[in-house]
Amino acid sequence: MPTFEYTARNTAGQLVSDAITYSDEVALRQYLRSNDLYVLEVREKRQKRTGTKRSVGLADIILFTRHLRTMLMAGMPLLNALEALAEQSGSARLSEVIDSVARSVATGKPLATAMGQYPTVFPELLITMTHAGEESGRLPDTLQEASRQLELQMEIRQKLISAMMYPAFTLFATVLTVTAMLVFIVPVFANIYRELKAPLPAITQLLINISDILVHQGWIVLLILIAAGAFLRRYYKTPEGRVHIDSIKLKVPMVGNLVRKSSSANLTSALAGLLDSGVPLIQALQTASRVCGNEVMAEAARSAAHNLALGRKLSSELERSGHFPPMVCRMVAMAEEVGAMPEVLRQVAAGYIEEVEYAIRRVMTIIEPIMVLTVGAIVGFVLVAMYYPIFNMGNVFLSGA
Repeated sequence: MPTFEYTARNTAGQLVSDAITYSDEVALRQYLRSNDLYVLEVREKRQKRTGTKRSVGLADIILFTRHLRTMLMAGMPLLNALEALAEQSGSARLSEVIDSVARSVATGKPLATAMGQYPTVFPELLITMTHAGEESGRLPDTLQEASRQLELQMEIRQKLISAMMYPAFTLFATVLTVTAMLVFIVPVFANIYRELKAPLPAITQLLINISDILVHQGWIVLLILIAAGAFLRRYYKTPEGRVHIDSIKLKVPMVGNLVRKSSSANLTSALAGLLDSGVPLIQALQTASRVCGNEVMAEAARSAAHNLALGRKLSSELERSGHFPPMVCRMVAMAEEVGAMPEVLRQVAAGYIEEVEYAIRRVMTIIEPIMVLTVGAIVGFVLVAMYYPIFNMGNVFLSGA
């Protein structure tokens, strides 16, 4: 609960000042008046947070969900559990949010509604499952399931990030090395060849022209790159841009298969958790689509949810979209027949998480030699272009004479 500092006068007219913890300011004023105090001022005392002022990450939300479930299972009231979590959170931002959620709960709002006031902090999957848990009276169980689903999402995300670290680092190091050669080394060779007044091969002249652009108009190139990056980032945030870029991801060799499998794992695991929590299939599919990770496949899932309301089968809709692996469609069809959708989806998700890990190892096995060859080709081109005139030094000196 928040702490308030108040100033009031008692029946004898004396000033009274103190600090008190209460649910909200209105209730505190009523309490003070009932104790024959004339309230002059009430202000909330802001507590200093020991945590860092950073954005709330998925790991913070997972810890919050786990701890809240543990406290509820131990018999602690919801409001007390939220207050304790607000005090012990390592993130200052999350502490403020939990504190605000606790105040809303103290006024009688459901936990899911209070969390829904912060959609940028709490994932929609967690809010939906919390609402289902409150409706069914199984809040600790649904919180446990929600934390499990969020952990799976984080695990898949970390595997994809780790798969991209090596290529990204190699590409960055290559660009940095070549840029340094073009800015600092190539101009030295260009001056030598210019003094000799020798005709240069086309590749050498091309390299010198690129070097001149970077040296004399490098700031223009930098501005163009920054503008292009900002444009792509803003374009990706638009619905059309995200669909377009995500559709390209699905078509890239090797990467497309990896994205499709990871998105299928995200969708099926989230859908299984929502169904287990008692969320209706159509609503569960719409919510699960938002954590899919690929907008093309998410749109296919939302379209399937719309057609489910018309009486169609989920398996046939997923197959008709053409974006989901055949195994997903077949397993969903089998689950529809036997009536065990959550259990089957959970098995599908577990299988695809293993396949994602295998696909990452396979992609890395192929990408590593490709990156080595690419880096070698780029650096080799620069070196050959710089030293090619020296290989024919006799002709160069004769031409200069």
